[in-house]
Amino acid sequence: MARFKVLAVVSDENLRVEIRQALMGIENIALVGFASFDTSLMTKVTGYSPHAVLLVQEGDDAGVFEYARQIYKTYPGCALVLLTEDISIQSIEKAMLSGFRKVMDIADIATKELPNAIFQSVRLEQGRNNEIRNESRVISVYGTKGGSGRTTLATNLATAFAQDKHRTALIDLCLVYGDASIYLDINAKDTISELVQERADFTIDDIKSFCMQHSSGINVLCAPSRPEYAEYVTGKHVEKIINLMRPYYDYIVVDLPCEFNDCTLSAIENSDDVLVVTLPEISSLRNTKLALSVFNNLQQIEKVKIVMNCWKKGALTQKDFERVLEVPVSFSVPEDLKNVSLSVERGIPYVIGMPRSPMARAVRDLVVHFHELRGGAEA
Repeated sequence: MARFKVLAVVSDENLRVEIRQALMGIENIALVGFASFDTSLMTKVTGYSPHAVLLVQEGDDAGVFEYARQIYKTYPGCALVLLTEDISIQSIEKAMLSGFRKVMDIADIATKELPNAIFQSVRLEQGRNNEIRNESRVISVYGTKGGSGRTTLATNLATAFAQDKHRTALIDLCLVYGDASIYLDINAKDTISELVQERADFTIDDIKSFCMQHSSGINVLCAPSRPEYAEYVTGKHVEKIINLMRPYYDYIVVDLPCEFNDCTLSAIENSDDVLVVTLPEISSLRNTKLALSVFNNLQQIEKVKIVMNCWKKGALTQKDFERVLEVPVSFSVPEDLKNVSLSVERGIPYVIGMPRSPMARAVRDLVVHFHELRGGAEA
């Protein structure tokens, strides 16, 4: 069963932490992100396509009701839940007239009432919109060290999605030395750094115009052409890019750098899944263990799926990794260094150049997995 996606609209950082903790580990609920009461709110709702939106009324701010009415009218099927200090009859009536399904006291965030309110609200609201929604999925690919096969996996995964006729984008967030364009044999005439420099208030049309088109159909937003241009791209830019792209793509694959910088954290926060690529060696095991602790501290651990790359029989078994990491290895890609090198040198992803290879079949397994998470949506 696919999980209900929840977007929380709240400015107070302490309340954000409380909401995260209240929903962490709840089966069939995924807190996809946070928003504030500003002009970016509707863009985020459009991008995330949540099943439910939690709106927190801080103090006596009446603006929450206007935003609720906008969401209710624009996004049928999206349930609204109000968290407020004012649970008077008048306040509840006003909330119901604005489209809210449930009204809760802020003081009850830490109780079981919050997930129950979400479940009830979504089920009620689903009756208002029985159409199947085309939901996008943002998949970030992360590795703790260079040479882990992160970019190889990201480019082949994106290519495989595109081969299945899904609208697919690839964002290269390795801003200093990103080379996804090389792996795809693309001439990166325009990049993400030019986008944010030349278009202060960029739109989805601007983003698409700065994307390079791959022969498979992927739209690729390439990394900067020079390392010093990386500083022009911020976490806010990354958040906006992902949110603007969501409604227009079935899959968005993000190639992340090794370091946890502002842009990396923003991408993780705005992703549905994070594939952590590791190698069957001691140093990679240690680094992956450390990375998982970071994901746990960021309260993003539920998004993580471990991918064992270059898997072969050796001293370290998959069970060894799972015992140390304390999480299962979700997928494995067999070792084939010769053909991977050949694929990179030619700029042809192996899902195209070697479609029957064990590596390509492993990527296909990933594609099937994500298709199932999207409810088996067809192109």
